[in-house]
Amino acid sequence: MTTVSIITKNTLVKERLQVDLTALGYSVGTPTTEVADICIVDEENLERLPKDPRSVIIALVNARSRKHLDGSLKILLDADDILVMDYDIDELALRLQLAQLRHGAVEVEIEIDENVLQENGIAINFETYEVWLDGKTIDLTFKEYELLKCLMTHKGRVYSRNQLLNDVWGYDYYGGARTVDVHIRRLRSKLGRYESLVETVRNVGYRFKR
Repeated sequence: MTTVSIITKNTLVKERLQVDLTALGYSVGTPTTEVADICIVDEENLERLPKDPRSVIIALVNARSRKHLDGSLKILLDADDILVMDYDIDELALRLQLAQLRHGAVEVEIEIDENVLQENGIAINFETYEVWLDGKTIDLTFKEYELLKCLMTHKGRVYSRNQLLNDVWGYDYYGGARTVDVHIRRLRSKLGRYESLVETVRNVGYRFKR
């Protein structure tokens, strides 16, 4: 079982994390026990925390710090990921998974939901129609979601515009193939730093980067 230690003087946040982590199937330890797989630590203790390559470090920050991370890059240098104190449990679960996946020294033991597909920082849930970007839900239209789902589930396969029209819009759709270009452009803008994963294949169509 994956072990997690929590280092913060914020009692309310610590108690909430203990409850949520237990509910998610993690074993919650203490900083005095053996090296934990994951360590959630607040900014005050981040610099003093002994670094161990076996541990994933998640920095616990307040909302103000989250808004000003561009000016606090040291947090990201010292940690594998960040978690705001007013998190929701879905974000907590996904951030823990993504942090471990990015941390090559840690063996991931988390059971991945078969309804969730993850690629880099993108996660898509086929059951709830939700999409997360680095642990945060993004708002996609139904067609944008279907386009992403189609491309992600067939990574590396090249789809022509007409194939995407047939698969996403249906054979009875009478719009032009340029509709696909418009939706791909909107999808990319919402994927932010991961937009390059949706590649254009010149004179053919699109694919999700292998």
